[in-house]
Amino acid sequence: MRPLRIGYVGGHSAKVNERVIDDQWTAYLGEYTDLVRIPPFVFIRLFGGSINKWMRRFPDGLDELGEGLRRVCAKYDVQVLYMNLPMMIPFLLMARNYKQLDLSILFMAHSVASPFWLKQWIGITPFLTDRDILLTSTRSCKRALTNIAPVYESATEIPLCIGMRNTAPSEAAEQRILAISRLENVKNIDALLSCFFRVREQVPGAKLTIAGEFTGSQQQISEYKQMLEELMDRYELHQAVEFVGPKTGEAKDQLFSAASLLVNFSTDPGETFGFNLLEAKVWGLPVVCTNWDGFQELVSPDEDGLLVDCSWNGEKPCIDLEQAAQACVRLLTDSRLQRQLSEGARKNALLYDYRVIMPKIVQTVEAHLALSGRIENKLPLESVATTPLRELPHIYDIERLKPSGWLHETPLSILSLESAEPLAEWMSRVKPLIRHFAGEGMIYAQH
Repeated sequence: MRPLRIGYVGGHSAKVNERVIDDQWTAYLGEYTDLVRIPPFVFIRLFGGSINKWMRRFPDGLDELGEGLRRVCAKYDVQVLYMNLPMMIPFLLMARNYKQLDLSILFMAHSVASPFWLKQWIGITPFLTDRDILLTSTRSCKRALTNIAPVYESATEIPLCIGMRNTAPSEAAEQRILAISRLENVKNIDALLSCFFRVREQVPGAKLTIAGEFTGSQQQISEYKQMLEELMDRYELHQAVEFVGPKTGEAKDQLFSAASLLVNFSTDPGETFGFNLLEAKVWGLPVVCTNWDGFQELVSPDEDGLLVDCSWNGEKPCIDLEQAAQACVRLLTDSRLQRQLSEGARKNALLYDYRVIMPKIVQTVEAHLALSGRIENKLPLESVATTPLRELPHIYDIERLKPSGWLHETPLSILSLESAEPLAEWMSRVKPLIRHFAGEGMIYAQH
């Protein structure tokens, strides 16, 4: 029997964390399918070198884009495209539907409510069909998507996966906390420093390693670096905290092996899973993290980690830093608890072994391919693409999208919309979509 043949965009994300996850995921997928690398420029050429230029020709460019997509699929002999270039997904779906191509698009929800991704989901909504395979890593993520539009009820919940380690990690030689993430305000590195100051009052020998790259605009990066430097000075943490930059491969492994626990205080509106929490499981490393979005499903309290309360009664989510500090202190000073959570972490990591997860993904793709046949345009494609969202209540959840301020935009125009709102303003705009990220008193259980 011929193995499932899937084409994918053979490029790499500029962001370290996205690159690591996608490279691992495609490597695992390649063990279970005939994975065909298609150079990124092949897709870029479909748009004449520029998506924005193509958009200015809409709808005249639809036929040309559809024919180009047909030729690409024929050349590489694929019926499924794994699209890890998200900005192209709405347009390829649109062109596929227009030409009624025998093609399925496979893609993942790595984020929902970041400014970039929310625009993509709004643009994707009218053109998603039963042939397409959308994977969400958590129930919380899927709920956020369905708050945008009911069509996302068709998404399949399958978590991200990872390879297992053959040996158990050695015990850390010192009381060292590790944090790995993008360095920006939604990741709450400033709150982490404030928390660590509290930890040091009870565990004077504690150390903190912060790994990751600063992200955002140059102004945002400059302002956030200054804020963190001021906190380092105020709390006199320069001898106890080190920023080591982005790490991958063996250098990243060394960070995990030297740590006593991992912390993640993210309240990122785009957060869906928390891959470094999964990496920690593989290392048998307990975690302390916010009770936020997919973290609630990935971490089992008192089994492989500790969750910290995160309320959202004001403009932005608020972390209980005193509770966070006490959780860190418990794990740094209670060797029995740390061993218990470490054993639980390694045990629970097996649930995310790629040898368990990837066959489920292949089965899901094959089930969608069984629907092979004529793509029916349930809605007038060109009209929907150029109709304001406020006139599409049969497609979108208009009430939840109203605070976004985008109801005058169309599914097409929103894709080129520039937005650079301050964090507090943006969080209030997307709160109706992701209020449940802060828990609402509910703890999701993965196990």
